[in-house]
Amino acid sequence: MARMLFEDIFEVLEKDPDGKKFDKVSRLRCRSDLYEMDLTLDVNSDLYPKEVGEKFSLALSKTLNLDGSEMEGHFTASLHSGKPSLLDKYDYVMHGKIFKFKDNTAGGHVRLEVFISFGGLLMQLIGDAKKLSQLENDMDVFLLMRSV
Repeated sequence: MARMLFEDIFEVLEKDPDGKKFDKVSRLRCRSDLYEMDLTLDVNSDLYPKEVGEKFSLALSKTLNLDGSEMEGHFTASLHSGKPSLLDKYDYVMHGKIFKFKDNTAGGHVRLEVFISFGGLLMQLIGDAKKLSQLENDMDVFLLMRSV
């Protein structure tokens, strides 16, 4: 099974808190159950609509291969050949790149901010630096989401 870089369950606390900027994009502000992470995420609301109060599982992975092996490029023909992959286990998948880290130490807690761009859709994940230790700057990642 593919080893995830990060995995948690989030609840949508706010949807488009600063107003809707684009017709098909919603900005979600979320909080995780397990690791108490804060998440701000842009999603294509036509493909994956979410409402306040809904929960979803979010995972980050370096590969879509079930065995955890590296991928040849971002997308390969094998993903469309019927070969099982992580795409089969999730409702919404995006490919992006980690572009920034920022220390956010408040009240003695070492928290880390991770910023990822998915072709213009952005994600900010804030939480315990230990839980985000597998993430690296300039790393290609897949964001995988499914409703719970």
